[in-house]
Amino acid sequence: MRNFLSFLNIDFLAGKDSSKNWKMLLFISFLLMTSIYSSHSADQKIFLITKLNKEVNTLNSISVTTKVDLMNVKMESNVTSKLKDNGFKNSDNPPTKIIITD
Repeated sequence: MRNFLSFLNIDFLAGKDSSKNWKMLLFISFLLMTSIYSSHSADQKIFLITKLNKEVNTLNSISVTTKVDLMNVKMESNVTSKLKDNGFKNSDNPPTKIIITD
């Protein structure tokens, strides 16, 4: 019972050998602060990774959409329909290959 009362009166911080106890308390406090800082830093990195993954997914979908649009624009049927509007028409004769010999 006496030990409990001395603990409640904080004799371990104000007694003769209190310097040892203060050093230990400061060391434990330092370790706790380091642990808290480390966990907060890890949480921030996890949030940043999640944000960057969402951005990568968004950019991938934009890239796929742009590729599909480009394929549709490059299709021969689309090109010929746009050229017909400007007055061009398909050639009846296929192109001929020119061979140059030295």
